[in-house]
Amino acid sequence: MELIVLGTSAAYPRCGGACSGYLLRDGNTNILIDCGTGVLSNLFKWADPACLNAMIITHLHTDHFLDIYPLRYYLQYERRMASPLLVLAPPSGEEHILKLISEENRSLFTEIFRFISIDETAGVNIGSLQLNFFMVPHFKETFAVVVTHEKRIVFSSDCGFECKPVLKKAAFGAGLLVCEATLQGRDALLEKGHLTAEQAGEMAAEAKVEKLMLTHIWSSLSPEVSKNQAKKVFGGEVIIATENQKLEI
Repeated sequence: MELIVLGTSAAYPRCGGACSGYLLRDGNTNILIDCGTGVLSNLFKWADPACLNAMIITHLHTDHFLDIYPLRYYLQYERRMASPLLVLAPPSGEEHILKLISEENRSLFTEIFRFISIDETAGVNIGSLQLNFFMVPHFKETFAVVVTHEKRIVFSSDCGFECKPVLKKAAFGAGLLVCEATLQGRDALLEKGHLTAEQAGEMAAEAKVEKLMLTHIWSSLSPEVSKNQAKKVFGGEVIIATENQKLEI
């Protein structure tokens, strides 16, 4: 299984960067997790979007889904798929995203994308990969994702430190935890809906994961400082997520 990082920025894309997006590949299975600003451009470097089996939108903040709109035009005019692309999103996802589509074009939009509400009580098999979801505390309804093949990858999505018990349980023994680290130690009290790098490291340590990837770091913060803060509490490998980075899991 391969993980390709397509976007890592929090809220807005830094210069040359993109917001949240990750491509998972295993044989003929291709799954896009989040589709923030700039993700589609990077996706073209690795795969034809028409080859996607599914897209997951973890929550309805624009830095996690906004590129679904230009993706629509590619699939509509360049590479129309044989069947609509499966989109797993929070229960209000389809209604929320359709608000920017004119009424006369909404039926066409739903011919290109088939929305299914994420259900944390039921797993989903897509190709060779099994997906499970669990809700995490954030400012909107947000789901972390567990992807299982021979090893497990856990994506925290955006979350506050209150998620520690559920994230620790879901990620226990995982090969990789891709964890948001929007803040640094000095910012710990600013945003209850986000993690510091040290908090991400603490969760990785208690979950005994093999590797920790820090992502969603605020653009004006130093990634190396975040890495060092995480390494204070997590003894395993700490990786800073960067655009167009590929990892074999």
